[in-house]
Amino acid sequence: MEDTKVDGITEESQQAAWRDLREFLDIAKERGELVVVKGADPHLEMGALYELSLRKTYPPVLLFEDIKGYPKGYRVCTNMRTSPLLVGNLDLEAVKNLRRARQRGIKNSIPPQSVNTGPVMANIQRDDDVKVLSFPAPKWHPLDGGGYIGTECLVINKDPDSDWVNVGTYRVMVHDNKTISVFIEPGKHGDIIRRKYWERGQPCPIVVCVGQAPVLGNVAGSPSGQGVSELAQAGGRIGEAIRVVHGEVTGLPFPADAELVFEGFMHSPEVESRPEGPFAEWTGYYASHTRPEPVVRITRVYHRDDLIVLGQPPAKPTYPGRQFNLISIAALWDALEAAGVPDIKGVWKLRGGGTRFINVISIRQAFPGHAKFAGMAAIGTVGAFMGRINIVVEDDIDITDTAEVMWALATRWDPATQTDIISDCWTGNLDPTLTPAKRKSGDLTNSRIVIYAVRPFHWKDEYPKVNQFDAEELEKVRKKWERELPFLRL
Repeated sequence: MEDTKVDGITEESQQAAWRDLREFLDIAKERGELVVVKGADPHLEMGALYELSLRKTYPPVLLFEDIKGYPKGYRVCTNMRTSPLLVGNLDLEAVKNLRRARQRGIKNSIPPQSVNTGPVMANIQRDDDVKVLSFPAPKWHPLDGGGYIGTECLVINKDPDSDWVNVGTYRVMVHDNKTISVFIEPGKHGDIIRRKYWERGQPCPIVVCVGQAPVLGNVAGSPSGQGVSELAQAGGRIGEAIRVVHGEVTGLPFPADAELVFEGFMHSPEVESRPEGPFAEWTGYYASHTRPEPVVRITRVYHRDDLIVLGQPPAKPTYPGRQFNLISIAALWDALEAAGVPDIKGVWKLRGGGTRFINVISIRQAFPGHAKFAGMAAIGTVGAFMGRINIVVEDDIDITDTAEVMWALATRWDPATQTDIISDCWTGNLDPTLTPAKRKSGDLTNSRIVIYAVRPFHWKDEYPKVNQFDAEELEKVRKKWERELPFLRL
């Protein structure tokens, strides 16, 4: 992998980038990280250019302008989520920084501030004038079932039994000028809320925002507890309230400085559904196939002048630009500590495992069963959803180095005695291993493996010693010889 260290980013510029999409683009341009692409075709060509950009660990931010078939002022931006401006260094220190930011957002949550208007209200389409097809919805991958306008979006709905407004990120497919579908896995908060309306015989009010400040996409894509306000968390993250306006039809809040927002109602699938998918997902497969999904009937569209649609379509997780999902790593670490697991020294995900499949947890063993405690907690918290492989190692292993993790597996793991396999665990339609029979019956469960690649606690002091110099001794020798031997210079 190419160098994953970045510099020249101040806390002030990073906060400004998190706070505002257009300011993010200005800063990325100043840093030479923005590439403007004019005249690309949204039918596969934009998707191909995006995939080609993923050959770099830090892909350039691509801003598509003069998109074929669309008005001159309509733009699409990709690779925001993987920008060094927001990600920083791809290491454990970046995870710790994200954890601190998450905890600050939760501890210092600032409720959103309602305002009467904002840039997103510059243009409004109402009722019969709604034309969803007038906005760029690229066909990102060759076998996709249609155009997807929502791949880095906010899906907003409100619990009918409380004041809880939930903000999640789910994929959004365009069907026609008045209709979109939102694919939500069973058990996600957006799904739990919509089913409450359907059980009452009512459609679920819903808002879909497809361009917004980076901080909002960050919190929407992170696991949060039920009843937690992502809008308030985002305010706590940036130190100021998110300004929101309210939809004319649903009354739901959405960012006043959003780029493009759809408002409407989602009826139950028994009332109305459309074929959704297939769509190439983060697993690297078209696993969810095509199924009937409930749709949103759009009654209002709000958008800024010269609007920007955010696009972050999934791709095969082996590309360098499909970075480690630091957000989900930070969330799992938080959850393990909240579950009471002590002496956690790091949490990571192995490359190629997508955003969820392979979790690695580093501990400093303190008592018998410590490793099992950590492993079982991982599959019982936010790691439960599709977290198929869970590896526990000791803190002398560099979990950000796949070779080190594999070395621990090869030399400290006994498959017969240091493995747990758990059945009937939570998975989803995106899981490529889900059998056709289980998929058809709605049985979204599979198994998990927990691997304890640690020295057995009861005889760990007698375990063969590692062939390695002490770090302090190595540093002492390096400093002594670095002037004479250039290869030693840092």
